[in-house]
Amino acid sequence: MRKLVAAGVVAAFAAFAAAPAAAQVVWKYSNWLPPTHPVTDGVTKVWAKQVEDATQGRVKIEVIAPLGGPPAHLDLVRNGVADVTNITTAYTAGRFVLLGGLEMPFMSDRNSAMSLAGQRTYDKFFKQANEFEGLKFGGIAMVGPYQIYTTKKAISAIEDFKGQKIREAGGVTKAVVEALGATPFFAPAPQTYDVLSKGVGDGVLFPPESIPGFKVTSAVKHGLHVPGGFNQAVQALIINEAKWKALSPVDQAAIEKLLGDHWSLLWGNLWDKTNAAAIEQMTKDGVSLKDASPEFLAEIRRRLAKIETDWIADAGKKNVDGKAALAYMREQVRALEKR
Repeated sequence: MRKLVAAGVVAAFAAFAAAPAAAQVVWKYSNWLPPTHPVTDGVTKVWAKQVEDATQGRVKIEVIAPLGGPPAHLDLVRNGVADVTNITTAYTAGRFVLLGGLEMPFMSDRNSAMSLAGQRTYDKFFKQANEFEGLKFGGIAMVGPYQIYTTKKAISAIEDFKGQKIREAGGVTKAVVEALGATPFFAPAPQTYDVLSKGVGDGVLFPPESIPGFKVTSAVKHGLHVPGGFNQAVQALIINEAKWKALSPVDQAAIEKLLGDHWSLLWGNLWDKTNAAAIEQMTKDGVSLKDASPEFLAEIRRRLAKIETDWIADAGKKNVDGKAALAYMREQVRALEKR
């Protein structure tokens, strides 16, 4: 009898040892940012490592070269060509109407405050509208404050915008350029150096970080800054819905802790540092950076006021109280700026 029991234990152990280990899930993160961009190492790869650690290696994220142009990334993830990425929501015209409210002019110079406030505003006011239908939404991060950088002409009065072709990213950035009296043209961020250096455009709406971040410094000579920026831009973390649903509940729970506020602050804290470093670097490289005069700023504010009014009307069409959402967003930003 003892021999039979022993034999059974040995057989069971042998079968367990021979059984294949649980397969590791590997997600492809299509990274459309340059490999040298601070976010690539400081956010994307850091977050990927956090996911692997949190799931004890069961989920691994492989950061790969982009599988398409920046505007294509929403569809790349939705269709399963890529598994996860961050997108500039303004690149998808007409889909993320509510998120445009987070991009309003003069919001804040602090990305960490903007990112977390944007996430909270999304959760409280926009989530129910399900603008990320068909995707697993991972988080909101804000990019900004957007300022105006030009290749030849310094902008010191509203009349100086006339005839200037300014690169925009869609959404609120396009509305800003039009309201200022300049001519907007669209180009994804990685193409900015080419269009400016070849004379296709005269300037760009960009956050300070993105001038050195996308190697644009040598193409611009002047910068016009306003408090809180001409606008902001939303980055969203998205995950293929089927790949998310295929995870075990344990791994989903582990990764959920790395989404939302966590991802927002990971991005926002890095962006604060890189914005400051970028302004210092541009100054060293001879880019002339000027703040708008009080009179000029007042005229800019007057011209851009309609952007907010129009967005509030658009939000109402989606049964969202846009005025309340913006008041909440600004309240959150002011509180977070004091941290």
